Amino acid sequence: MSEPKVLLEDWSPRCSVQAFVEESDTCCYFYLWFHPGMEKAFVKSCWVCNTAPSPKQLDVDAMQAGNAPALPEEFVNHAPEGKRLDPQTLSIVWFEEGDAAALLEGEQIVCVIPGWSGYNGFSGYSRYAKGMAPYAWELAPAEAVLSARVENSRRFWEYLEGEYWGEVQSFHLQVLEAFFGSHEKYFAIDGGKFPPKALVSGKKDRVFYGITAGVSLFPMPGVEQYYEEGPEDFRRIELGFVAVEEKQEVCMKMYSFLSAISNLPWNELTFLGHGHTVPCNAIEGFAAVWLLDARLIPQIMSPVYPAFRGDRINLLWAVPIKQEEYDLICSLEEGTEAALKQVRGSIERLVIFDGEGKLKPIET
Repeated sequence: MSEPKVLLEDWSPRCSVQAFVEESDTCCYFYLWFHPGMEKAFVKSCWVCNTAPSPKQLDVDAMQAGNAPALPEEFVNHAPEGKRLDPQTLSIVWFEEGDAAALLEGEQIVCVIPGWSGYNGFSGYSRYAKGMAPYAWELAPAEAVLSARVENSRRFWEYLEGEYWGEVQSFHLQVLEAFFGSHEKYFAIDGGKFPPKALVSGKKDRVFYGITAGVSLFPMPGVEQYYEEGPEDFRRIELGFVAVEEKQEVCMKMYSFLSAISNLPWNELTFLGHGHTVPCNAIEGFAAVWLLDARLIPQIMSPVYPAFRGDRINLLWAVPIKQEEYDLICSLEEGTEAALKQVRGSIERLVIFDGEGKLKPIET
């Protein structure tokens, strides 16, 4: 048997993921290699087609030897003698999150490894699979939805090839200045690397605000696995910190922290949302931040964002909490919803840092 050959490879524009198509004497697979070269590396794979006559059953010996298995003939929906892909016609379209991709032959989808692959034995979709096969499910039942997803993703990457940042920047400045008036400072927080991001600061009623701009350009990975209904309401975020005038000296430290975690979803292939906690030692005496979605606590005055590419933008306020408050939130069965009933003072000022803890201990 000859060595498998790589027909096509590409890197995600947003996440540490390498995609490649590999063909052997018996079959062809589409792979996504996450965090290549790192200890936490893992691979998702999906069968594309058999390149030789299909076996009657899975070749277990080949699998144990580390070779990709051809699908048994009962699951194969192409010519009995096998199918070969033309590398000259192949292309990869990354989903907007950057952690999933589709393989195309010309304009036709051949294979898709979506973000929700890897669960309950599901690998992905192939045009040449039949039914719910091992290593690939039939594409046809999901093709309409996936075709729309691929087309939207293609348009998104084309949008990013243009002079888009001025438009995004203007969008966010209008939203933020409608909230706190003319901005005071504008910080680039992208380190000169793609994608561009900023943090904009302003002051209103003796309260200092710092809010990111551009983090929401990309939807976060993992959201649609958690929010099966309506993921478009939760997958785009901006991050904010607010402090009273007397505590403004901590603002720059927190702005640096927001800058650091603004890449976390795509670096770790996860998402940030309402009620999540993130360790943070930026402020002495505080152990973490508690992320609270402005939209879900209407009493809190916050900027109002129009939809972006049909998705809602959620502003997550980063609320510094002490170790005992962190322990309390983690101990409560209902988590954030129960913790919000323990807030000291008015809920309206919950997200405003004043140097004090935000939660009352539960009386026993």
